[in-house]
Amino acid sequence: MNTKQRDLAAASALSATSAAGSGQLLAGSARVSDTPGRLILRAVALVVVYSALAVLYTWPLASHLGQGLISPLDPLDSVWRVARGQQQLLHAPAQLFNANVFYPFNRTYLFDELILGAAILALPFRLVTHNPLTIYNLAVLSSFVLSALGMYALSRRLGAHRAGAFAAGLIYAFAPFRLDHLPHLGLLSGQYFPLIIVLLDWLFAAPPAVARWRDALALAGALVMQALSAQYYAFYLVFVVGGFIVLRIVQDRLAGRWPARATWARALVAGGLAALLVAPVAVAYRSVQRDYQFERSANENALYSANLTSFVTADARNRVWGQVTKPFRMQGRYTPERNMFPGLLALLLALLGAATNWRNPLAQYLALLGLGSAALALGPGLYLTANPDTLIWSHMPYGFLLFRVPGFDSMRVPARINVLYGLSVAGLASLGLTWVLDRLAQTRLPRLSARALAAGAAALLIGVIGLECLNLPYPMTPIATGDRVPPVYRWLDQQPGAVVIELPFAISNSRNGELLNDRYQYFSLYYRQRVVNGSANVVPKGYKMLYYELQHGPTPRALAILQGLGVNQIVVHYDQLDASEVGRTRALLDRSGATTREAEFGADTVYRLAPSERFVRLRAMIPPTATVYLSKNDPLGTYGGMLGYVLGGDRIYTRVRVSFGGNYAGAPQAGARYDYGIFYRQDDPASAGFAHGHVIWEDDVVRVYAQATN
Repeated sequence: MNTKQRDLAAASALSATSAAGSGQLLAGSARVSDTPGRLILRAVALVVVYSALAVLYTWPLASHLGQGLISPLDPLDSVWRVARGQQQLLHAPAQLFNANVFYPFNRTYLFDELILGAAILALPFRLVTHNPLTIYNLAVLSSFVLSALGMYALSRRLGAHRAGAFAAGLIYAFAPFRLDHLPHLGLLSGQYFPLIIVLLDWLFAAPPAVARWRDALALAGALVMQALSAQYYAFYLVFVVGGFIVLRIVQDRLAGRWPARATWARALVAGGLAALLVAPVAVAYRSVQRDYQFERSANENALYSANLTSFVTADARNRVWGQVTKPFRMQGRYTPERNMFPGLLALLLALLGAATNWRNPLAQYLALLGLGSAALALGPGLYLTANPDTLIWSHMPYGFLLFRVPGFDSMRVPARINVLYGLSVAGLASLGLTWVLDRLAQTRLPRLSARALAAGAAALLIGVIGLECLNLPYPMTPIATGDRVPPVYRWLDQQPGAVVIELPFAISNSRNGELLNDRYQYFSLYYRQRVVNGSANVVPKGYKMLYYELQHGPTPRALAILQGLGVNQIVVHYDQLDASEVGRTRALLDRSGATTREAEFGADTVYRLAPSERFVRLRAMIPPTATVYLSKNDPLGTYGGMLGYVLGGDRIYTRVRVSFGGNYAGAPQAGARYDYGIFYRQDDPASAGFAHGHVIWEDDVVRVYAQATN
């Protein structure tokens, strides 16, 4: 399918769908009884049409389900997160947070964006395939379909006709800025937001005699799944749920009402149950970020905040608005994360819907949600454009949240709240389109002519909305699966007890480093061993220092550190090394008495790293209950961090910040007496109270002293 054919197919599908149904969606439709069979057929039709549109808008993704991704970066990382989460849920749920990457650190599944909700939702796909690419790509396509269906349901709850509801699903799922997030499965997984609003509205509007506990349980389930689908969305639930309840209380009080006790009981049970289920994940997630001192800077938040021009800016991939909005887009440093434009017709219909339905309580909520999310998307400061010199106001509401509310400092992209802005626009646009169609259906024409006019208008308007969403296709990146996985990984799967490190060792501070780490992490799905490499936002200091140790190749010191950490397999991808490093790396590994060449697979060579008995002896010499002083006089601190790992770390007093998963007992105190001291060759033991101590262990880097006995 070429680009022109794809555009025509999308327009035809949109127009045909709206034309076929719009005649039944107008003013008289409420008089037609909805039998169960009719409802099922309508639901099936919606699923089929939205699925077809998901394929069209993401083409050629559907033609590469099991062979490729739209990018080898974020999507490949998400493939691992979905597949690894599913593996743990099915086979070792108690060890869900402990992934096999970033050895020897713990809870490494929480080192990056949590998309556990997507992994859970995609579990049924494992019944038909174990290909992680297929499962991931189906999850991506499903997110569009489910988001559209959820928005359709919310729009019908608002009072929109089916044509308006269909258009709302189209806007919410496929708006230009939503398609910009095609590489981010977590951000695509906003399908629960509209369902949460529907369930909340039903809960607070239904008479106590009609409301059911299963509705409260459904609300709890939707809250849990939305919170687990993306870290950002877990925080946004505060605005969605909190804003709804506060506004509904105000609305009811103005009308002389008060929510019934049964309503509050169901709401509290839903919220409490959701909090209970999410709390273990949230606490562990926050604990990891605190332990590794992870936070986003105010500068990062400013860079990834929307500005005033963002609300009329689309990415260059957008066929209709990409070139038109280029002058606004290219002000300052550009990132698609800032785009907030949902399409011109969608905006106009939303304004019309808000103006004509301002007494509708649910419409009031959506309007306020849209305004509030737009304000928060602007980040800590209000800018006219992305140019830093266009600052208008530096005290926006998001700044308060960033510096005062725990958790907001872990999010770098305020503009991602555009999901709620898009939800608001879509819902209000459904009302705007409904108003237009009602006016057309009431024109002074014969009834059939009026209905035909309305049907034609529905088809035209929905078609225009759809065309405004069309993007240029992403180029697909082939990814190896199954038998095409490099043989070195299939060989590693047959090595029980292997602890692996892959070279070149990288940190994800550059595109090349991120590509390597995403690749290493993805292929770790195909063997059951632990691996030092990993890709994440949270990068422990010990991992970073290990990178610097290996910058000059596997030197004797670097190999000793790996031995102390328990690594026993080194995989070198010589085709990934610079030409100047190939010979040096081969020489270092071939001449080292600690390594032996064990297997070769083309450019991939596996070396066996023998364990070092000297670290075993060190561990045996120092009782676990002893206190240990660890010198910090090392340029990187990696060697001392490794010794802390060897000794367990619980009773070590040091100012070294490098560790490999353990916690030190604290900083040394002046005048304190320690049972053992670890000093580098250039240290004076007397400076830490070991003037009369004696050496019990040493290598070419450190000496270990025992305190002199009285």
